[in-house]
Amino acid sequence: MDYATAIRAVLGSSGVSPARQFMANDEPITTRRWSGAVLPLAAVFLFLIGLVRADEGQGGELKIMQPATVGGTPVSKQPVFGSAAWVKVTDAAAFSPRDTAEDAVFDGRMWLSNGYYHGNVLYRDLWASTDGLTWAKILDNTPYDGYSEMAVFDGKLWAVKSSVWCTEGGVVWRQVLDKTPFGERGYGELVVHDGKMWQLGSGADVWNTADGIHWTCVCNEAPYGDRAASAVVVHDGKLWLMGGRLRGENTPPDKGYKQYTTFNDIWCSADGANWARVVEHAPWSPRMWFIAKEYAGEIWIVGGYDNANAANLGDVWHSADGQDWKAFAPETTFSPRHEPTLYVYDHSLWVVAGNSWPVKNDVWRLTLPGAQ
Repeated sequence: MDYATAIRAVLGSSGVSPARQFMANDEPITTRRWSGAVLPLAAVFLFLIGLVRADEGQGGELKIMQPATVGGTPVSKQPVFGSAAWVKVTDAAAFSPRDTAEDAVFDGRMWLSNGYYHGNVLYRDLWASTDGLTWAKILDNTPYDGYSEMAVFDGKLWAVKSSVWCTEGGVVWRQVLDKTPFGERGYGELVVHDGKMWQLGSGADVWNTADGIHWTCVCNEAPYGDRAASAVVVHDGKLWLMGGRLRGENTPPDKGYKQYTTFNDIWCSADGANWARVVEHAPWSPRMWFIAKEYAGEIWIVGGYDNANAANLGDVWHSADGQDWKAFAPETTFSPRHEPTLYVYDHSLWVVAGNSWPVKNDVWRLTLPGAQ
């Protein structure tokens, strides 16, 4: 009996794959009713994970196969999205309400740096937490540039804007570069990829460094143009840039900031120099001031600002490949907001603060079963 015949023998005439039957609608087999005979659980298990196969012409010899995977993650470790929900950790953290606070996960803690308050007030403080509920103030007045982008690289916490600073413990900071070649940028991102720190997402140029001192411009004019307020993330060995804004009036003009046009396209690059547009119009609406993180083997985007309608966004989307997107919309969730602070920490995705008009200092946590 060949492999296809064996599958049909187990399924009968339905033609539905055992993997789909076992996890239809993200529900385990124990919660579903079957029309007809119940499939033997052992047979479903064998076909689902593909561990054992008897091939014709091999004398019925059993072959050990690799576990079935989705997006490179074994099926048995895929998170079950349908059973997860946002949990409010606190409605008012110890730090003051703010947006545009920078994030880092360093030394076993979530770090929150600086922030914006109404009236263009800049908070220069630095906070850290191990649980999202209790936050400790590390510094009242950070020495680096306000709104510096944060990254963890080479065992240190880095702050990069018009200058470059680093620390090994969070309290004592050392300036390693007085002036970056790209200068002060607004609404850019600092990420770690391919053994380097990368600065992108504010302008058409892309920069990287292996030591924080010597920076190389790997791309002067990326095809997505002079973007700002985009979402940037590293996923699947590539840099990803999504949405954001270009200066220039839309047709018809947006109801929000009329000098900008926002996008919902998606670009990626393995080397920062050669970029490909993988999606021109994602299913989520054009936006700026939104954040992306890699969590549970997928790209996640959260919130943002809908410039076309002058409204905050509270939607959450995820994708394993950057092309096919699904909305994540449990009943309980946070208020619509732009410029929240996101973390991936302790097997969870965290949404902290942001601007819901007014700005917030709440903390929310999403933990997917099986997420690493």
